[in-house]
Amino acid sequence: MRVLLATTGSDGDIRPFFALAKGLLQKGHEVRLATSDHYQAKAKALGIPFEVIGPPWDDKVAEATFAKLLRLSDPMKQLAVVLDELAEDERNSVPRLMELSAESDLVAYPPLLVAAVAAARATNVKHVSVQFAPVHASRGYSPLGNLGPFLNGLVWKLAERMMRKATDGILNSIVAEAGIPPWSDVLMKASTSTLLDLVAVSPLVLPKDPAWPAASQVSGYLYLDEPDFNVDPALVSFCEGDAPVVIGFGSMLGFDQRAVTEMIVNAVRTLKRKVVIQSGWAGLGGVDLPSHVHVTKFVPHGWLFPKAACVVHHGGAGTTGAVFRAGVPQAIVWHLGDQPMWGRIIEARGVGPKTIVHSKVSSEWLRKQIDRMLTDETMKATAKAMGEKIRAEDGVGNAVAAIEAVV
Repeated sequence: MRVLLATTGSDGDIRPFFALAKGLLQKGHEVRLATSDHYQAKAKALGIPFEVIGPPWDDKVAEATFAKLLRLSDPMKQLAVVLDELAEDERNSVPRLMELSAESDLVAYPPLLVAAVAAARATNVKHVSVQFAPVHASRGYSPLGNLGPFLNGLVWKLAERMMRKATDGILNSIVAEAGIPPWSDVLMKASTSTLLDLVAVSPLVLPKDPAWPAASQVSGYLYLDEPDFNVDPALVSFCEGDAPVVIGFGSMLGFDQRAVTEMIVNAVRTLKRKVVIQSGWAGLGGVDLPSHVHVTKFVPHGWLFPKAACVVHHGGAGTTGAVFRAGVPQAIVWHLGDQPMWGRIIEARGVGPKTIVHSKVSSEWLRKQIDRMLTDETMKATAKAMGEKIRAEDGVGNAVAAIEAVV
């Protein structure tokens, strides 16, 4: 089987596709991964055939976009900014994606990459959607949290109407590039596959909701393990002994990294525990650090988080899943998108405190949550038990089997 994996986004959006590509390759399928040139070197290191789509990666453009997003509190306005940035790039990617699709037996993509599903439909190729934070109306939760089945349904109807009004026009400009008629409810319905919609989350975290489409299958997380990654010896040495607190905000950009680093340091200055700060895309660090605080660049979550006592992070779907797997408490300082939803789920599952938006976080709040995660024995036991169950799941294997079954 010839599979085209086409995707877009930041590390948390791309790394699961690396894992899926490796799983498909191991089963003997031909795979090509198509995304930004920013990930070409990583794909090569993993032995994954790669195709570039979209413009050359520009760090300044990415930082400016995130800064614009963080100035907004309205999710619909944030979505409009994202689509304004993506639409032209996706339109320009359609011709190449149609070429790649025509050479494939299957296209797998996230629904936000409308160019990929439009290309697949225009070339009459089977296609599978892959979601890490499902955009489906649900009875069990709503964009505002779980308000009960009736109110959840009403909120979703309103959200669908707002989404359709705000996004169908610009997204159909991408569809038009493939030479096919416009769709309705592009983002929430039309761009999702009716053949197979993989929801790459543990069913323990987010079980399939009765209101989701029949094609939706919860596969489990698509973890990318990197056992050959060369971890900095200084970090290895630092993590020996008592488990450290880990703090980092992943691919988030657009904030004052020095001020945020100082806030973190002030929170943990008197903490009787080692602390690892992950610099992330924003480059946290650049201030004087106490001896018990260590700043590190990228290191696989699968290596670091199991060594942690607890983790404070931005609430990206991939990072959240990695902490669930590690089996330690987690606290979310959310910035945008689906992050507050994961924060509410973490609190509901009993593995972390209530989430907070980045603009309201303080040294006092951060220290209070760290102290609680280090001392709340029920929370620690719940996170540990959940981690053990999630580590027994085979998300990649389930996803590959589901794809093979429909093709």
